[in-house]
Amino acid sequence: MLQRNNRWPASVLGVMLYTLVFIFAHHFWLATAAQAVRGQPELLLFLLPGMLMALLQPERPLIATLWGALAGSVLGLAWLMLAVPMTHSVLLVVAWGLSALFWAGCGALLVRLLRIMLAMRAG
Repeated sequence: MLQRNNRWPASVLGVMLYTLVFIFAHHFWLATAAQAVRGQPELLLFLLPGMLMALLQPERPLIATLWGALAGSVLGLAWLMLAVPMTHSVLLVVAWGLSALFWAGCGALLVRLLRIMLAMRAG
């Protein structure tokens, strides 16, 4: 268990990982319409920051993950708006960001499910 004074470093680490995944997976903005139809499996990478945040903050895994993902989305979007010219609508970017939040939350819930299953097996 993390001590109370270790929550901020864990949150910052989760936000940094989420932001890096956000920036890494942004290449869909540069794709053409024909390539965008194929799906976006890179969104599954957002399971990793969700799982990390759930492991680092076990007392409130989903809330910590969603707050970290929201902060990471804002930072990643700000970074990309400065570095890459936006060719898609803001609505598409917001929808993609919400999908990334969903997958990060799924990662946190997966860790929670595994903890419950292990506790039932041990008990």
